[in-house]
Amino acid sequence: MKRLVFALILLAVATSYAQQPERLQGHVAAQEDPVSPLTFGLKMAKDGKECYEMLYACHKEACDYHRPVSYAGIDTIRLEIPDKAKTIPLPYHTDFAGVVILVRNDSDKDFTLFTMRGDQSPKSIDIPCDLIDNGDFRSVSEFRAGDYLLVVNDRNKWSYRTGYGYDVYRSDLLYVRDGHSLNSPVTTYSNPAAAPECCYIPVNTDPKVVENVKIFRARGEKHKTYCFRIENQNNVTLRNIFIKTPKGKFIADAAIGLSNCANCTVQDVTIDSTYSVPGQYGYGISMNNVWNTTFVRLKADAAWGVFGTNNVSKTTLRECDVNRFDIHCYGRDARFVNCIFRNKQTQFSSMYGEVVFDSCHFIDCIPVRIRSSYNAYTPFDIKIRHCTFDATLKHHALVNVMLLSTETNPRPELAARCWPNVYIEDLVVNLPFMTRRLEIFEPTGTLSECKKPVDYLQYININGLCTFRKGRPEYCDLFYSKRRFKTKEKLRINYKGVNLSGGRMVNLIND
Repeated sequence: MKRLVFALILLAVATSYAQQPERLQGHVAAQEDPVSPLTFGLKMAKDGKECYEMLYACHKEACDYHRPVSYAGIDTIRLEIPDKAKTIPLPYHTDFAGVVILVRNDSDKDFTLFTMRGDQSPKSIDIPCDLIDNGDFRSVSEFRAGDYLLVVNDRNKWSYRTGYGYDVYRSDLLYVRDGHSLNSPVTTYSNPAAAPECCYIPVNTDPKVVENVKIFRARGEKHKTYCFRIENQNNVTLRNIFIKTPKGKFIADAAIGLSNCANCTVQDVTIDSTYSVPGQYGYGISMNNVWNTTFVRLKADAAWGVFGTNNVSKTTLRECDVNRFDIHCYGRDARFVNCIFRNKQTQFSSMYGEVVFDSCHFIDCIPVRIRSSYNAYTPFDIKIRHCTFDATLKHHALVNVMLLSTETNPRPELAARCWPNVYIEDLVVNLPFMTRRLEIFEPTGTLSECKKPVDYLQYININGLCTFRKGRPEYCDLFYSKRRFKTKEKLRINYKGVNLSGGRMVNLIND
């Protein structure tokens, strides 16, 4: 009898356990039982708004019970955003299974279609500046065990953006594991100008995946539809995604947005245009306060630059084809491997660490442009290895330093006017007809600033450079600078293996 009672008790416990949400069971069981929009009556929906409500209900249940979503068996969905709609939450795994989503937003507001947020809201915490810098948080009880995102916002103004009329503030994201930070802030907080305000978010290391979907945004909508928003998250992959946007009146896009995120990957994504027009911004990829983000085979083009980012550290692009990469203000360490950049530029301000191009191709594109509007010229190095530069009549310089303000930035870290060191290895330059000039540095704008000695710049190293036109060696003059300028430190210009087919190497820097 006792054995029978014990068996019945075990059966009751097991049954109760099986009925609990997945967060109590583990992810393996959840992966075997995805939630489908079909079970919510998707094929019976009367219109696009009812489709939307069914998708929302499906994803809400998946998130509540920590189960994946699968769109298997669904070919096309026509969505209309209802008034007062809530963004559709993304669980840890959403496989759209190749579905085509045609979305129209005639609702009462601009709207984000899909959002993945952290499981917990950020919590405020006081952290001393020296701990932020050295990354040792073992004395902080909240961080002694587990994984956390530490969000650091400097309450004191970092800079001011001339021409746009707003103050600029910096942020950092630190990944803390078992009391130790896996990364460092872009630059120090241990100075009197810094006033950090911190919050933290518990995260896990489980992979989160959003994949296999085509989204077509409608022509003539009343409001914008942003596609994906990921915030306060770790280890998220967006892959096999296609986003198409028609030409129209809208600007200020953020088709895919990442905020307060670490260790994210965007893979095999195509962005065909954005809400933007020539001269007015709109981004395919918008990022703010992210660390360790990787883009693989991203293909994107638009009337405006595809990337718009701030407060970005450790970014990698591999095998991408884009019109522009941009860190507006405050960043560290960017690496580009086997990438194509077309028609615009890569652009930086308040940059630290290294900007590395390895086996990249620049087509009618400025390899590096340093923004002037933030008046933030910080120390970093540019490394160009095994790359090809297709110069044009307009773009025939490797580094464009834009100059604007004549005033010293009051922030101590930004008082110096730093230009980057440049290291070149095995660069092929293809010259168009009527262009026989190549420049390392091209200062533009307020050229009177060239009379002030430049900080940080000490090295221009070239180890292998040759010039061609239509596949044949072509005469070219190499100018280290379009304008004369002076450096505070002794400038060391080293070169070997430079073949200009009879052209001259002209130094206009300190001569």
